[in-house]
Amino acid sequence: MYLNWIEVLLSLPAVFLAVSFHEFAHALTAYWLGDPTPKNQGRLTLYPLAHVDWLGLILFALFRFGWARPVQVNPANFKNRKWDSIVVSFSGPLANMLLSIVALVISVVAELFIFPYRDIVLAIVDRAVQLNIIFAILNLIPIPPFDGYHIIKGLFYRRNVKFFWNYEHYGMFILFAFIMLGGFNLMVHIPAQYVYQRLMQLQTFLLSLLQ
Repeated sequence: MYLNWIEVLLSLPAVFLAVSFHEFAHALTAYWLGDPTPKNQGRLTLYPLAHVDWLGLILFALFRFGWARPVQVNPANFKNRKWDSIVVSFSGPLANMLLSIVALVISVVAELFIFPYRDIVLAIVDRAVQLNIIFAILNLIPIPPFDGYHIIKGLFYRRNVKFFWNYEHYGMFILFAFIMLGGFNLMVHIPAQYVYQRLMQLQTFLLSLLQ
C-alpha cells in the first residue's frame, strides 16, 4: 500500500502537466481560431488549478483513467465551424503527445548529469512520458465526452443527427460498458504501452549517441 501511494505522489506532477497542457491547447487553439470564450473564462493559462477536476485528477492518478474540466467553446465564433471545431478537439491529444516527447528529451538530458534527487526527478519525468501518452490516446476514443467523439461528430453530424443524439443520450452507459468489458485496456493501455516502449528505445538510442 505504501508503494502505491509513492506511485501516486510521483504521478501527480505528471497528471497536472498532462491536464494543464491538454486543456490549454484546446483554449489556445480556439482563441487563435477566433473564439474568445476560453480566454473570457480564464482558461487561456497553464495554471493547473484552472483546469483540474479533482475527482478526475484523483482517478487518473490512481487508475490511469480520469478527466479534466473541459474547456467551453462557442463554434459560432469560428470562420469554418465544422473544421475549426475538429482542430480544437484534436489539439488536446496532440499537445499531450508533444509533451511526452519533450519529457523524453528532458529524461535523456537528465540521464547525462548527476544532481540532487536525480532518481526522483527521472521517475517523475518517466511518468510524464507515460501519462501523456495515455491521456492522448484516451481522449481519442470516440465515446462522449472524449475529444475523439467530438472529432467524429464534427465529421459526420449533419447526415446522422438522430444517431448522434441517441449516442450522446446513452453515452455514459456506453462508456461504462466500454470500461467493464475491457475496452479501456484494449484501446488505451495496450497502444500506450506500445508507444511508450518505442519511445524508450529512442531514449536508449539517443543516450548511446551522447554518452
